[in-house]
Amino acid sequence: MTEPGSAVHRLAFRVLLSVFAGSIVFSLGGMTLLRLVPSSAAQAGALLPWLMKVPTWLYMVSLPALVFTLYLPRTGWRRSALAVIWGSFVGMMAELIGTGTGFPFGEYAYTAFLNPKIMGDVPWFIPPSWYAVSMISLDLAGRLGLSKSARLGTAALFMVLWDVGLDPAMGAGFPIWEWRVEGFFYSMPAINWVGWFVTALLIVWGFEDLVGISLGRSTSWTVGVWLLNGLLPVGICVIAGLGTAVLAGGVALLIPVLATWGRHSAAPEPGTG
Repeated sequence: MTEPGSAVHRLAFRVLLSVFAGSIVFSLGGMTLLRLVPSSAAQAGALLPWLMKVPTWLYMVSLPALVFTLYLPRTGWRRSALAVIWGSFVGMMAELIGTGTGFPFGEYAYTAFLNPKIMGDVPWFIPPSWYAVSMISLDLAGRLGLSKSARLGTAALFMVLWDVGLDPAMGAGFPIWEWRVEGFFYSMPAINWVGWFVTALLIVWGFEDLVGISLGRSTSWTVGVWLLNGLLPVGICVIAGLGTAVLAGGVALLIPVLATWGRHSAAPEPGTG
């Protein structure tokens, strides 16, 4: 995997993409089955918790691993590792401060579903997801030919757009966290999106200015991973019957795709060649 486009790199990307997509399909299929045939829960018996948790764990692990592999040929091992550390660290600190003080996201707490937790508050799976989706958002924003400040701001905005479907899915559809306030959007307070924007802005700033990452040569796989990643929360909202969240989340998910339509280079793809 040391050479861009090597056979080992392509194989690793394909395996991770398969695991990532499979975990999403299995999770949504299982939720649909439980919704349509409630008796299937009793039939699964003691296996049910594992059938729910294992696909979620695979999703949470494969997302950052897939993004790491996607950009590795363009960023190299050193900068890729530093990006993981920076993005995960900022995400972790924001979440720890948020769960401890209610700032900058509003008052919330994680349920026990993604245990274990850092300091008993933030699941270990959460910080790497900040790294992963921030990288994708920065790549998409980099296609628009904007100035540096506009590019970073747009990348942070794309992160907020991802949360439009994610928050109701994980807060009301399949509770991963719970709000301790009554907000305007499935209990979510408006300040949450401000917190998302600021946290994501700090992460993508660090990617460029501290780590030295440049994602000017975009890959078409980015759009596929973005849409596939958004399929899970929007799908959960569909199954849970959260109509407003489905509409808002679906539209928000498509905005970066439509804004960047056709704006990618012919850079080598990790899954081809």
